[in-house]
Amino acid sequence: MQSEELATDSNNPTVWIKMQSIAVTVVAIMLSLGQWNDTKDAIETVYESVVTNFTHQVEYEQLSQLKVGQTYEYVQSFMGVPVASKPSRLQPGIHYYYYGTDKYLLSVIVEGERVSGYSITALTDDFAMAIPYTDMVLTESPLSEYLPEYENYLTDFGNINYYAEVNTLGRSALFYNLLLATVDYGEMLPGVKEKIQSLNYQLNLGEDVMENDMVIIRQSQPNMFALSETSPEIMIESMLTRYEFVAFFK
Repeated sequence: MQSEELATDSNNPTVWIKMQSIAVTVVAIMLSLGQWNDTKDAIETVYESVVTNFTHQVEYEQLSQLKVGQTYEYVQSFMGVPVASKPSRLQPGIHYYYYGTDKYLLSVIVEGERVSGYSITALTDDFAMAIPYTDMVLTESPLSEYLPEYENYLTDFGNINYYAEVNTLGRSALFYNLLLATVDYGEMLPGVKEKIQSLNYQLNLGEDVMENDMVIIRQSQPNMFALSETSPEIMIESMLTRYEFVAFFK
């Protein structure tokens, strides 16, 4: 999907006219000063800026470098210094580190110096980040199409509103846990928040959740995925509350 997006943007005459105009202006100025090396750097900077503004390709490529098992020091070499962090209350030795832009929120789960998981939440409805070990991307299809069958689900309505489903991946994916969720500080389709609230109300009252209730809520499109070798509870704990999200990234 990323390549399709880039191709679409690349065929937009307006985008290319703007890119060419900016690039030609920069080249003319720098060449007039006789600074070719600076000119090349400037062109690269301008090009990357234009690509970032009109597509998500730069972000996709950067985030795709993340892998479970990397050292956190290595992750910082291409992601930089995190905006925020907090320790796990469930498991001593685990810390969560957070990065964010107006396009996405990244949470990295670190145990010791090793990355044991991470999650990416789309903050716009067109941020279609590829989901590892699948041929699917975020914000594209209903949950029921991502995970026709799921091992368990987790949900809450309070400090953060979400509905999440978890599956253990196979041997080729090192038996990692894959969690897909709809979270309310990203994009949510109309009515999804109400469905999550209704489900939690039923669960809190000890009522049986009917199959039809699950069919309805599973039509929501996930805007977050987490990949981890840790438990689903740790993956959920790594999510920022709405208040933390606003404090750090708004």
